[in-house]
Amino acid sequence: MFTVPDYQRGYAWDDKQVEELLKDLDHLMDDSAAHRHYAGTLVVSKVATSNKEVDYHVVDGQQRLTTLITLLRVLAEHLPAEARAGFDSLYLRRGPVGADRSVLRLNSDTRQFFERVIMGGGNPNNEPMYLEAHERLLKARKLIAKWMRERIDAGTAVASLRRAIEQKLGFLVYAPKENAETGIMFEVINNRGKPLSELEKVKNYLIYCSVKLGASTLRESIDEHWSAILRDLNEAKKTSPGDESAFLRYCMVVHFRLNKTDSQYGYNELKKRLALDVAMKDDLGRQAAVQEIAAFVNFMKLAALWYARLYGRKHAGIPAGLIPILDQIRGQDRHASIMPIFLALVIRHEGRGLALQRLLELVEKMNFRVYMARGMTARNDTGQGDLYGYAAAYYHGDLLAGIPEEERKLRKQTLQDDEQALEYRLVEFALAYCPDSKLESSLKLEQDSSEDFYDWGGLRYFLMNYEQALQPHKTIQIDKITLARKEGKSADYLSVEHRWAVENRNEQGENNRAIDRFEKRRLGNFVLLELRLNIQASNASLEEKLAHYMGKDEEPQTDLQQVRKMVRDAEAVLKEMKNVTRSKNYYLNLHRKINDQAEERFAKFALKRWTLKDYLGFSEIKKRADSGWDDEGEA
Repeated sequence: MFTVPDYQRGYAWDDKQVEELLKDLDHLMDDSAAHRHYAGTLVVSKVATSNKEVDYHVVDGQQRLTTLITLLRVLAEHLPAEARAGFDSLYLRRGPVGADRSVLRLNSDTRQFFERVIMGGGNPNNEPMYLEAHERLLKARKLIAKWMRERIDAGTAVASLRRAIEQKLGFLVYAPKENAETGIMFEVINNRGKPLSELEKVKNYLIYCSVKLGASTLRESIDEHWSAILRDLNEAKKTSPGDESAFLRYCMVVHFRLNKTDSQYGYNELKKRLALDVAMKDDLGRQAAVQEIAAFVNFMKLAALWYARLYGRKHAGIPAGLIPILDQIRGQDRHASIMPIFLALVIRHEGRGLALQRLLELVEKMNFRVYMARGMTARNDTGQGDLYGYAAAYYHGDLLAGIPEEERKLRKQTLQDDEQALEYRLVEFALAYCPDSKLESSLKLEQDSSEDFYDWGGLRYFLMNYEQALQPHKTIQIDKITLARKEGKSADYLSVEHRWAVENRNEQGENNRAIDRFEKRRLGNFVLLELRLNIQASNASLEEKLAHYMGKDEEPQTDLQQVRKMVRDAEAVLKEMKNVTRSKNYYLNLHRKINDQAEERFAKFALKRWTLKDYLGFSEIKKRADSGWDDEGEA
């Protein structure tokens, strides 16, 4: 009997790995002289059970073993009825009726789906499918079923399939005598499966440490907490190797105070900080190491929960006032620089309090100004090291202590606590990279610029926030902008529309294409629009678009206030130019007026929406920023 422990990741094989295994079987069956094929390594750890059965935890090789059990289950569907009972009890389920269990039990997140759907008839309606691991399991079953049908239809006998699987596939199996070996072996075993992520290496090292330290309770706690970590990362849809590595990096920045450079080598840095050779010299060292491991695992568990709350909208247990702020931050397209500060804030404040809400709102403003506004920083990670340092110092309660008294006096501020110190630092950081004048100018194109606001990553976020400002008493779902077009229906997907397309010039070919394209690329030429309206009036003239958006009987087809406002403004400009001869440059002047009005309104909105004037130190910092920081000798 085999069990995949809860600390293990879920089923991770994609089509490629499954197809490779099936190709190996093809080769074995097509080549009568082929010797046994080794499908990889299994590392198992024997565990005590309350009955006479022998049960092994699968330490390594669960992906292969799960795929082969699925293969055997599909094969069983093609066996003669008289052969099924013995086959099932050998490979699929064992035990007396009513007390039988699967030969392979997956971790708790995927066990029920595996047994009801994959080991059942393959019908996903038998159990909800809510994890990526579920989707992969079902895809694997379908691939195997398709392959088996094709082999049988091509004349391969079911008995030959069974013989190849039973007699020509093998594993190298290792069951270490010491449980301490099982955790560390993951990183050194060479197999065909997916390479371990940094997060998985960290888990294995922590398990190894707990066993070596003789901390059985800690070992159980790691298993339990890791299951919660994986479940919440799944809910957040942050399960790729890159996502997991970023998550680990942010956790280690805050918990272990890693700097920006060291945080890129989280696993190696962890081994330095939890050096077993030092910890095991005496009882005090052992106790300190156990406490450090427990604290770090608990921090990661809380961080994963906040990942689920931020990215997966898992809102149980948090104040209602925090939800709109989380929605705003999730809607932003750049998080790498602010995630350590986000985690430090929500974990230290336990997700509650007005101070937390105020600081998270400041983080959103700072992130937009520095990392999303057009052209503010040359690199996406500019200044990241400073923010990482603030996050760690704030979480550990010594950010204020790190600001010299002379500096505080110089800044004309008397900071009382870490909340004030962090607020001051973030305002200072934001204004250093993005003063108000620079934010305002970032919304306008220079005449000779080749840039296009359509390519600005923050465009949809900007327009969605603008819509919220126009409808302050209505809940606007900011995170609708995170939908891909294929994920939303025309009724709920909001696209970006050009008010004026290049095709809208008159028949005489008025003005040159360079000017046309410049006006088309300006921020004022864009509006957020329901997809259905965008499709219906894609390249229509301005007058035709206005009529289409408003619909019949003065009842607008659109629910977006910015579209209605655009219609009213455009109609006013058309009325103003009613007596102007429609000759050369008429359309250019028309749309230039509309663009100018829109950009002036956008600038006023942006300066109000992402203002920092209500935060600590704004006036005094702004003076230094406006003067180039020369009096302080700062950049």
